[in-house]
Amino acid sequence: MQYENPKPREGINYSSEHPLKEFSQLLIGIVVIIAVVVITLNALAGRLAFYIPFEFERNMVSDFEFAEVEESLQQAYLQELADRLAPHMDLPEDMKITVHYSDSDTVNAFATLGGNLVFFQGLIEQMESEEELAAVMGHEIAHIKYRHPIVALGKGVTLATLAAFVGGSSASGAGGWLIGSSANLSLLKFSRDQESQADQAAAAGLQALYGHIGGAKDLFQSFAELEGQDSVTNPGVVELFRSHPHSANRWIELQSLADTRGWLVDDARTKLNFPGVASDSEG
Repeated sequence: MQYENPKPREGINYSSEHPLKEFSQLLIGIVVIIAVVVITLNALAGRLAFYIPFEFERNMVSDFEFAEVEESLQQAYLQELADRLAPHMDLPEDMKITVHYSDSDTVNAFATLGGNLVFFQGLIEQMESEEELAAVMGHEIAHIKYRHPIVALGKGVTLATLAAFVGGSSASGAGGWLIGSSANLSLLKFSRDQESQADQAAAAGLQALYGHIGGAKDLFQSFAELEGQDSVTNPGVVELFRSHPHSANRWIELQSLADTRGWLVDDARTKLNFPGVASDSEG
């Protein structure tokens, strides 16, 4: 018996589908898978960050220079205010707040890893009372209380690692990015929900310390005005709340909260005696 290799039938390697359609379907599938992976890892990173011991977080940044000016009268003033306000904000026992001062004219303040806060001279010059400065201080302390910096960093590192993997970056390149991102702590951003949570905790601290939340009222009214200025002629003037919800809306939310909890919205202010900054505030 003689065997022959049969010829394949016609059209066996031909598809009636257009090749671009098949490619598009494959591409969409890959994008959907990546999106699901990103969302899942991002959520996990946020949840797992809460379990990192605060002491470990402090050790991560123990050698980091947060501001050029240290051990000054200005830094001491800010630290004393934080030491008075923090006990009214229900912080964990092991959570220590350390305030740093920068003489830069940047209108900003931020909370970062290890309970560190940085305040800029440009922001303080906008304040007219101790209560108003305390409103900013309480907001930043609240970010520390709820571990927002480590959550933000965890999500950022997760996304960066995934991007390096997908993009085929070298291990050294990805490692350099992570180190750089960890060092550039001032760029940590928080979500609108986190900002609202920090606003509420700060208001509670103000109410407990001063008996009213007038400092928050002054703060949001002041920045609502600044947000309306031309950012081209006044660069950086709204740096503090650039990524935040509109200040006017934030104050409306706090007013509603104050009504619910029976907080006093307005009362006498304490003159701001910040070293080097004159104040016309009424006592």
